[in-house]
Amino acid sequence: MLKRFYILCLFLMYVSVLKAQVFLGGGLNSVAAFGIKNPYLGMNLLGEYRQDDLSYFVKYFTSLPQTDSQVLIPMDDVIAGDFTSNYTLNSNLTYRYSVLELGKRYYYGKDLDFGPATYFSSHLALIMNEIKLKNDSFDETKYRLPSDYIEKGKLYALAAGLNAGLQYSFYYGTFFADCGLNYVITVLNSPTILQQSSINDFSSFKQLFFVFNFGFKKTIFVNY
Repeated sequence: MLKRFYILCLFLMYVSVLKAQVFLGGGLNSVAAFGIKNPYLGMNLLGEYRQDDLSYFVKYFTSLPQTDSQVLIPMDDVIAGDFTSNYTLNSNLTYRYSVLELGKRYYYGKDLDFGPATYFSSHLALIMNEIKLKNDSFDETKYRLPSDYIEKGKLYALAAGLNAGLQYSFYYGTFFADCGLNYVITVLNSPTILQQSSINDFSSFKQLFFVFNFGFKKTIFVNY
């Protein structure tokens, strides 16, 4: 805790000698992609450091859990101990996305502290997809889950993206709204339920996905 306090003090000392603004904010967001039935809704947190018309930002957002698809899990027969029963169990795949963005933003406007302005940004994003299986009920005296069954897991990906938005600043703070396009560069290996034989051909990451944000930010430090 004391170490974090020292880091914060050093950061404030650094920005105090520069002509800069520091913002904190948050709001609502949604994630959508081709092939996904419904967008994932959630919330975002924003931290931004701005000098004139250039800023650096970090943004974190997470979605609410959502069931997006259904799979069939082949069950073992309790007596025979194999798949001779030909019984399959319905299971819903539930996802929850969390994204951490780090990027640079360019502003365009006559007065960035009051009135409307536009901005464009580029960023890198680390994406985490939490995956969980929700099974239908079954007769445990007759059937059992396969030996490779895993109830939940996580999948990670690295993406790069572009973003464009509008903001309106007034005395109490700034409202903003933007949308972005992200391209998944690579999916990082991790133990996950997707490795199960019943669903190992399922791809939970789309190559392209869109993010929409709406929120409010407020200046917590300014030095002109």
